[in-house]
Amino acid sequence: MGWINFKGKSIEEILKKFDPEKKATANKLRTIVKKTLPDAEETIKWGNITYLYNGKNLCWICAYQNHLDFGFFQGAKLKSPLLEGTGKGLRHIKIRTKEDINEKEIGRLLRETAGLSANETI
Repeated sequence: MGWINFKGKSIEEILKKFDPEKKATANKLRTIVKKTLPDAEETIKWGNITYLYNGKNLCWICAYQNHLDFGFFQGAKLKSPLLEGTGKGLRHIKIRTKEDINEKEIGRLLRETAGLSANETI
């Protein structure tokens, strides 16, 4: 189970490296973010698809060999049985197929974390 580099300098470059199932899953997640938070900015940070809200890091899509991580920069402040992780701030959801996506819960988490980002001071 070797490591595979899915990072890129553009969204198109990243998605080109994905197999069809992983690409469809990533695109479904991208659609959920755009539908839930139309003002979120889609960009590349650290070689991964990343979303900013009000100029602040919101969430990311990061690919691994057997799954995608859909992560939240302020995930430790969120509550959901889908979230994994134990660090000070970050939490993520492991998604292996499109069918694993809980659109309603991910939408709720996006709205909640956007509220946290909007109220965060620098």
